[in-house]
Formats: sequence, structure tokens, C-alpha cells
Amino acid sequence: MKRVEFKWNVKEKPEDFIVKEVAEHRFDPKGQHYLYILEKKNLSTNDIAKELGFSYAGLKDKTGITRQFVSFENFIGDRIEKLEENRYYRLIFLGRVRKKVKLGRLKGNIFEINLKGKDIKPQNWFINYYDIQRLKNNYNRGKELLKKVREDKKTRKDLSWLENFLIDSYLSYLWNKSLEAFLKERFNGFYIVDKDIEFFIPEACYDEIKRNLPKYWTLAGYKVDFEESKDYYRKVLEREGFSLKELINTLKTLRIKGDYRKSYVNVENLKIENGKISFFLPKGSYATMFLKHIYKGENDD
Repeated sequence: MKRVEFKWNVKEKPEDFIVKEVAEHRFDPKGQHYLYILEKKNLSTNDIAKELGFSYAGLKDKTGITRQFVSFENFIGDRIEKLEENRYYRLIFLGRVRKKVKLGRLKGNIFEINLKGKDIKPQNWFINYYDIQRLKNNYNRGKELLKKVREDKKTRKDLSWLENFLIDSYLSYLWNKSLEAFLKERFNGFYIVDKDIEFFIPEACYDEIKRNLPKYWTLAGYKVDFEESKDYYRKVLEREGFSLKELINTLKTLRIKGDYRKSYVNVENLKIENGKISFFLPKGSYATMFLKHIYKGENDD
């Protein structure tokens, strides 16, 4: 099967990749939480949160310039800045709100990305795979952690933030691979390769995808219905050294309920002008995955 190397350094410079969070927050002068806009460059959301103690709705890319809403339980000032050589964060107070910012409480993100002269396909949808930001150097560690939990045979285990992140990464990998198996049965396509991780890209029009692909694909957990994904999970897990029953029982020990994730996503407000591409994606979707779908590849001449 054809393999295309993803030769697009999307985040070569922070200015090449700009992300703006989209969310609604109702202001209330008597609200118990203090809402700020956080702008950062070349820093991770989680690292800043550990330093300052705020709540946030989603992790934003470390490399690039990003803007997102965060909330504090106390007022920390109208404007807070920390500047270093090639990175910074800036907090600007917006007002008081009744509800604190929580994980998942956002509509999505607006992206503005430098095309750098790349030739792209005219397409406004993509398969909603988890991208390498979630997978690279993480999913194998999550797999080993799940194996240890399975072998311990405890009835309950509490996870640290890192352990939870690593297991989420492995479940994301299983989601990708089970959906890939489904797609390969129905569509011709090719692999696009980014940092040694492969993604199957179907060569199909949107109408074909919409007719043949379930709108949602199950993210493994102990409280979800696997529906059409069950046989494909079984095939993938057999290679991984798990049975589906073992996985579900292990996830029950960890109280991981599971979820349903959109299998394909429509791109909204797509614009290409002045050498840049901008668009809106719902929460949880990766702009870099959309770029993989519209990337035409490069000649080796």
C-alpha cells in the first residue's frame, strides 16, 4: 500500500500555528470564579496550570501561539505576564463567572496555519483520528500500565494525572486502529506517515464516507456499547495481547466508562488566503490531522 511521508513542519515557528479557543461564559459580578484569557507561546497548558493553579477546558498545543479561557478561585490581578527568551504566557482578567472552567467545556478552536507554499487538496472533512500529539511516546506506556492493572487483579485503582493520560493515549490508539480496520475493508486508500506513526487515509468523497461510515465510533470503556466496532476491537486487541473481555474488566477496575467519538468531522469556516489556511474544528479534533488529509505530498526531484 502506498505510503506518503508527511513533510510539513507545521510548527516550525510559533507564528506558523495559532489557536484560539471558542467557548461561552456568562459573566456575573457576584460569581465565585475569576475568568481570564491565557495567551501562551511554546508552553504547555498543564505546566502553567501546575504553577498557577487555574482550571482549563482543554490542553492546547505546546508549540505555537494559543489563546484559551481559564479560571481561578481568587483574583490574581488584571494582567499577569511571564516572559522568557522564546516563550511566554500572559493572563488578562475578563470578569467574574459562576461556574469554573472545566475540561471539555468549550465549543472548539479556530486555527490559523501557515501553508508554507504546500499544495493542498480541496476538501472540508477528515477522519477524526487521534494524532501523534496524543500517541507518540505515550500509547505503549499506557499499554504496559493496563497490563499491570490486569495482572494485579484489584477491584479498584486510583490513577494519577500521568497514568490517566497514558491510558487515554492507549485507548486512543485502539480507537484509531479499530476504525482503520473498518475503513480498510470498505475503501481504497494510502498511509500517511508522521514520525513513524501511520494513518490510513481513505480515497473517497464525502458522500461515500457519510453513507458507509458510522457517525460515531466507540472509545473503549466498561459502560459503552461497542456496536459495529466490536469485531474490529477484537482483531486489534488480539495482536495487542488482550481479549475484549479482559480490556473491559480492566477498565472497570479503573472506572473508565468509555465514550463515543465522531468518526469523521466537517471543517467549518474554511478560508485560504494570503498564504494561510484558517478553519474551525469542534473540541477534541486535531488540526494537524486535517492537514494530513489535504496534504498532497512532495516530489523527491
